[in-house]
Amino acid sequence: MQVTRKLPVKILFIGGDDTDRYHLAESLKEHVEKIHVVKDTTEGFRILQEIDPDGIVVDLDRSGTDRVELIADIRKRSAEIPIFVTTSCENIFDLADAIRYGATRYFNSEADSTVLLEAFRETFKFVHNDFFFIKIAPNGTLNDASDAFADYLGYDRKELLEKPVESLLKPLVGDRPVTSGMTERLFRLRKSENLHALFRKKSGEECLLGGTVKTVLNDDGMEFLETYWYPIDCLLHSHHDIKNRLEKENYLKSLMRYHAYISQEAVRSDNAETFLQDVLDRLSAIHPGIEGFLLMGHSDLSLKCYTRSSSVDFERLFPAPLAIKSAAENEYLPILATVKNNRTLFVDDITRLPESPFIYELRKKGAVTILSIPVHRRSPRYNDVLTILFHHRHLFDREELDLWQNIADTMGFGYESIQMRVERDALIEKLNRMAHIDNLTGVINRYRGVELLEREIDRAKRYRKSFSILFFDIDKFKKINDTYGHSVGDRVLIKTAETIRTALRSTDALIRWGGEEFLILLPETKLSDAVHLAQKLRKRIEQRESDIPIPVTASFGVAEWKPDQSLDTLVSYADSKMYEAKRQGRNRICY
Repeated sequence: MQVTRKLPVKILFIGGDDTDRYHLAESLKEHVEKIHVVKDTTEGFRILQEIDPDGIVVDLDRSGTDRVELIADIRKRSAEIPIFVTTSCENIFDLADAIRYGATRYFNSEADSTVLLEAFRETFKFVHNDFFFIKIAPNGTLNDASDAFADYLGYDRKELLEKPVESLLKPLVGDRPVTSGMTERLFRLRKSENLHALFRKKSGEECLLGGTVKTVLNDDGMEFLETYWYPIDCLLHSHHDIKNRLEKENYLKSLMRYHAYISQEAVRSDNAETFLQDVLDRLSAIHPGIEGFLLMGHSDLSLKCYTRSSSVDFERLFPAPLAIKSAAENEYLPILATVKNNRTLFVDDITRLPESPFIYELRKKGAVTILSIPVHRRSPRYNDVLTILFHHRHLFDREELDLWQNIADTMGFGYESIQMRVERDALIEKLNRMAHIDNLTGVINRYRGVELLEREIDRAKRYRKSFSILFFDIDKFKKINDTYGHSVGDRVLIKTAETIRTALRSTDALIRWGGEEFLILLPETKLSDAVHLAQKLRKRIEQRESDIPIPVTASFGVAEWKPDQSLDTLVSYADSKMYEAKRQGRNRICY
């Protein structure tokens, strides 16, 4: 009878109080050399200190919070010991925490011993370390063999000793088996690192092994063959393991690149809504089978859905706003649970979730795994959650969950930063307008006008170019105010400013100097051109349609800057010319 070689490890199984878990633990005893089954964390911690196990299985479905704390405590004591977790869909709250605290692998509660054993083999590297030793005497019989080799073929080791090696295997030449002369061929090779042979198990089953051979001298000088063999599926396992690691590394690099992209967009973008849409649309860059949406909530726990490039119509599934307080948590697991508990939650197979229109729609569109992450923002009054959908069954580890949390937080902080930057820019613009713009007419105020005039004088001095100014005053403005009231007077000022501004160049500046007085700065303009423009503007004011029963006119004074002339002197001269125009009968120009 074939004896199955047990895995040479000690396993501590915490959580054997449930019938199904108890049977799972018991079935593991047939395949694991030593397994200790305990029912609670207190006893588990005591046994842990006594036996120093190679690995630990923790069931979260009983006292999950205590067992998460146990995992954290174990991980503090040992960063290396593998911790395997079993849990059901009903207990999604502790699984993410268990992974963050250091769980190595996790399984559904329905997992049988075969699934756990495969995880043990991969974790403890037994698949890769099963090298079988065979020593062959010159007469072709087995002089020695390892227990592992005997177990693998289904023999007791003593049964193999003195057995002809050719009764156990068929060497391969190309793709054809060689049925005789095995010993002679191996001795002629003397040394080889690339052998393949079909070995016959005691049951009659054939298995393909790869191996190496070399000749060694015995104490009496006789040549023997030392050979080491390994199952070919070990190589396949190794290649599969390497491939999985490379895929995982590339996936994590994609997550890091996505995180960097969000950070860059948060700096570049000037619109918070566009920023969110862009980064959500780019989720597929991580993996084509990934999509997601962001629910943004306020203190009233109402949520709004942001998504565009999605196979699922979330706008229809999520009422706007979605009232969290009144919504059934099971209908939107794990999303609402994440919002309410501020914890990362995931379900690796949504078919195990309670039926609801939301889950039905996700399944219909091919979603398999769902991950919900709380978005931490500066303001505690927000309850945001980033939800990621995987169109394949996806298993998480601590490094990946940490990356997703960083992504969610950067998304939230980026959104807030853009909003704050936009608000700041708007405030600066408002303050700038208040400092430089006349509140009534919307033209440049006197404070800013003086700055522009001083700058123009400096430029004229540096480049030896002249400029001119127009100084005008609305005629009989006091009478308008006294007769029709200040509101009408304000309209006259506004309309006059609009009339003048539309006739000026982009380089010219219209300045409200005070009351009904205005000054116009005309860069690189000679006196003759300035006079011509003043005449044009005077006629525009006179001829414009008025909403008051008396005509509106203005008197203009024109002055051209002369070298070494100060600002005060220039303005005073233009002002005097304007008053001269008034003395001559108003509605005219003097220069």
